[in-house]
Amino acid sequence: MRNMMTMSAAAMTLALSATAMFAQTPESKPDTLVVEDTTTSIWSLLDRGDDRGGLTITSGKTYNRVEGLPILIGPTFRGYVRDAAVSASALGIIRSAHGFHWDADNLGHRANVELRFGNDRGIVVGGSSFDVVAPVERWQLGEPDAGLAAFFLKRDYLDYFGRHGARIHLGAYTGENATFEVGYSDERWSSRSERDVFTLFRGDEFWRINPRMDDGRMHVADLRVEMDSRNSDFNPWAGWHISAQYERGTGRLASGASGISESEAATAARVTYGRAFLDLRKYNRFSPLRQLNGRLVLGGWLHGNQLPLQRRLSVGGLGTIPGFDYRRTGIGPDVGQCSTSERLLAGRPAQCERVMLAQIEYRHELLSDLVDVFNRNGLRVRGAAFRVKPAAIAFVDAGRGWLLGDREGVMRYSSGSLPSFGTFRTDVGLGLDLGVAGIYVAKAVSAEKEPANFFVRIRNRF
Repeated sequence: MRNMMTMSAAAMTLALSATAMFAQTPESKPDTLVVEDTTTSIWSLLDRGDDRGGLTITSGKTYNRVEGLPILIGPTFRGYVRDAAVSASALGIIRSAHGFHWDADNLGHRANVELRFGNDRGIVVGGSSFDVVAPVERWQLGEPDAGLAAFFLKRDYLDYFGRHGARIHLGAYTGENATFEVGYSDERWSSRSERDVFTLFRGDEFWRINPRMDDGRMHVADLRVEMDSRNSDFNPWAGWHISAQYERGTGRLASGASGISESEAATAARVTYGRAFLDLRKYNRFSPLRQLNGRLVLGGWLHGNQLPLQRRLSVGGLGTIPGFDYRRTGIGPDVGQCSTSERLLAGRPAQCERVMLAQIEYRHELLSDLVDVFNRNGLRVRGAAFRVKPAAIAFVDAGRGWLLGDREGVMRYSSGSLPSFGTFRTDVGLGLDLGVAGIYVAKAVSAEKEPANFFVRIRNRF
């Protein structure tokens, strides 16, 4: 009975996530510590002019092997106080793992308040308190793709850790195209284990172990700059999307933050690190039916101690280089997640101190009389017109990660050097994007014996 309830709730929420995507709602920013509220009010308690508030129930828009389906419930408010637009919420979290069992691992909260001054240009100030389960590398694969893979196929392409603390932020914006934000948080990081989470298929298989992380208390100062000139968030064909982030963390971490050790006896060590991440995307439409899009990702250690496991990086798998299986080892030097014979950690976490990824994609929109008939009136989903625009896709990806230090083979390089392109993992692939979802095949080039991988994506690859 519990499984049936969990399945029903998960299916309903995942369906809502998909329809929200079709309605072209914005996706959360990749690889950022900021948690945005995308809830939908179901019971209006306040209705005074432009003010909107009430009791909200929503999902966390995700499904994974640690939480199952997180359900958020609590009061929300959006309105105006003098010249400031105010948004506030205080949401409790209950998770579906172990049949919604009432225990500390299944409970959490997310509360925030934000004031926005100005219209087309202005400043933003806000604060938040949170006790959440956070992904380690959200930049690799967004929702609903990650949640659907976990719910249907028992494949979780992310790792997770607990974040409990508070954050304040101050920012400036120019329209919807450019934002600048600085923030400071005091938070406690903790390892989380995979739990009894329902899946529709492969129920007799075990989840991949959710790796242990570096536990302790951290103070994190972060800076984020974002520029977005795309014509569309959901299916862009022109413009730039640039996201640059820097963070400096300092605190005390146990279980080997500076040495990557799984020893239970590891003592807390003082840690200070600096990390940067750049995601650069360009969309080019050079004819009415053709596009050539590109993406470059650079990220990793800048200064200080070694990065804790929560802030390490990797490439490979569905969201980056799909010709290679996610967390696959045994195909030569592990330039995907940077594991070595001395660092074979349970769950195969990301261990790279720096990564580089380049992606190029060619899209050719397909026309036919059948498509024209379907699109004549369009399919309306939650009030938004949705039209099918099938496109043939060809793509190539190249990337790798590496460790820092004295030069050692193809795994370790000095902080001022880059690996040669001949050491990168590369793949090529083809796809058919139907508008609703895309069907793809990718084949590794740098490892010729690897079989081709077939996969489905709901959102565009990037």
